[in-house]
Amino acid sequence: MKKIKIALLALMVAGTFQTFGQTKGVKFDPNYKGYYLLKTQFRGDGEALECNGADSKTMNGAAFMSTQKGATGQQWKFVPAGNGYYRLQTKLHGDKKCLEGNEVKGKAKNGAAFMDDCKNVNGQLWKLEDAGNGYYRLKTMFKGNEHSLEGNQVKGAYGGNAFMDNNQNVSGQLWYLVPVN
Repeated sequence: MKKIKIALLALMVAGTFQTFGQTKGVKFDPNYKGYYLLKTQFRGDGEALECNGADSKTMNGAAFMSTQKGATGQQWKFVPAGNGYYRLQTKLHGDKKCLEGNEVKGKAKNGAAFMDDCKNVNGQLWKLEDAGNGYYRLKTMFKGNEHSLEGNQVKGAYGGNAFMDNNQNVSGQLWYLVPVN
């Protein structure tokens, strides 16, 4: 009986070390034509980035982390825009609206990221920076390499909206991609 307990304990410990450090999500494929759920290390598998229109009353039109399942506003595609940048569009809005990163102290939506008509503005040009272990930082051409999109909790800073902030070692800036089937 003692040998069985030791063997079970050894298997449990081995399983723990085996899963430690595993990657989250999938590697970004620039040729993938489908949609992804965008999730953060901070909010985990239970929440994904969701959008509304800039004129929506929900979260004042800002992008936010939500537990809603299967919402087309949570299904994001990366549309190539050249030079390693992408426009982020949702199944909900199609090719008419794009996610725009803003300044935290900006006038539009109090600095939150939001959906707006797709235009030739550098706040709508996003790149993914590999942060290791299957995580990425989402950056805009507008804010440059020093800022990343941060996913928030509903009652968190900036009213719970996703926002651009200085790069920090925080789990809300570490995003992973989950393909939508």
